[in-house]
Amino acid sequence: MQRLEATENELQALRNQTTPQLSPPNDATTWTSTFDQQSEIRRLPSIESRVSQLEEAAKQAKSPKYPSVNLTGFFHYDTGYFSQDDASRMTLGDIQDGSGFRRARLAATGSVAANMNYILEMDFGVGGRPSFMDVWGEVTMLPVLGTVRIGHFRQPFSMDALTSIKSLTFLERSLPFQALLPFRRIGVMAYDNSNDLNTTWAYSVYRTDSRNYTELGDTLYATNLTDNGDISASTRLTHLLWYDEPADGRYMLHIGGSYNYSVLGVDPTNNTRTYRANAIPEFFVGDPTAAGNANLQRTPVFVDTGAIAAYDFHLLGVELAGVYGPAYFQAEYMQTYVNRTGGASSLAFDGAYAQVGYFLTGEHRAYNRKGGVFDRVVPFEDFFAVDRGFCGWGAWELAFRWSYIDLNDDNIAGGELTNLTTGLNWYWNPHAKLQFNWIHAMLSDRGTAMPPGRGDTDIYALRFQVDF
Repeated sequence: MQRLEATENELQALRNQTTPQLSPPNDATTWTSTFDQQSEIRRLPSIESRVSQLEEAAKQAKSPKYPSVNLTGFFHYDTGYFSQDDASRMTLGDIQDGSGFRRARLAATGSVAANMNYILEMDFGVGGRPSFMDVWGEVTMLPVLGTVRIGHFRQPFSMDALTSIKSLTFLERSLPFQALLPFRRIGVMAYDNSNDLNTTWAYSVYRTDSRNYTELGDTLYATNLTDNGDISASTRLTHLLWYDEPADGRYMLHIGGSYNYSVLGVDPTNNTRTYRANAIPEFFVGDPTAAGNANLQRTPVFVDTGAIAAYDFHLLGVELAGVYGPAYFQAEYMQTYVNRTGGASSLAFDGAYAQVGYFLTGEHRAYNRKGGVFDRVVPFEDFFAVDRGFCGWGAWELAFRWSYIDLNDDNIAGGELTNLTTGLNWYWNPHAKLQFNWIHAMLSDRGTAMPPGRGDTDIYALRFQVDF
């Protein structure tokens, strides 16, 4: 940047010299002035040549260089405390309080050409070794298709799933997301939007292994190992019924729908296909790889169908969201139909959530029109902005969410879980925030693994987030 400024300054100085200032004649200096002016004129070709060189250098300096690389990242430091009644403790055991890094990610992003982008993102919050998150390349501005992405990425389904984890109102995504969605998978996706930015669409195909789910929705190693693995597909369509252009989306109404069809792969160890759905209580602390390992601690899953012999499943979802000044809402309903093998009847599981929020300091929930999702919050004023000589409040947000999942059908008693969450968010600036969640989790109908009635768990959780 400094070299570019120096080049532009030199260029401007030389341009000034290309037009000699011819002084009016004076008896005492006529001969000298004429000589000087002729000298300036003789210099014009060399000056003009230098101007052309500098113009070309400035043009090259302003043009993008490929490949480009930008380093980004973020971390979530969480602390959680659990309070259980007797039924909850009998069913789930004594859940341990704890603190730790839920996520700690680094990513390299950039472009290798004017119409080709990439990202390589790893999470260091998982024990043992880094885990794959978004690792993909994409080609943009293609006729008909729009943008085509290849690699390991979030499949196009659900507003909750596709909103960046850095921009979520609550600490974790909702119960139906956790239980029902195939999240990041290896595949190919095409996506685009209308010219007026009111409509978005995306569709993908990807491989499905012998499990429809992965712990906490993230694939640890971004691999697909199965015998006779099958191809699955997902699609999402959104539309803005109302968007206030002059107010930059301070008033808007969004609708959307998603559909996913997945054929389960065959597990080579036992030659079976299985479906499984489970969920944590919208907060997690511990090691995600700890399931079945007594030496590692983690928040347990509250509802779980166990492994179900099945061939494929259909998943449908609808979504509605809106912003009205500092207030906003977001809601989704999802239902999955599982086709079992061995002549057993099909199963249906469903879930939903609804959340509302209000910015006490007057901001509004930003919306990404090209993605059909909510975006990061930008406070009117930063907290303790030293460089500008004042101490602002940042942005304060109060939010509430109701969320439920029902994993009971026919002879499957995975349980029902309803969460009521109150959240308070303090945005220090666009890249740092402090979040508090009080989650009241109500577990019921979990078969013989649970005493009659309902088991209640209260969770008090705090998160500090910084991204760059």
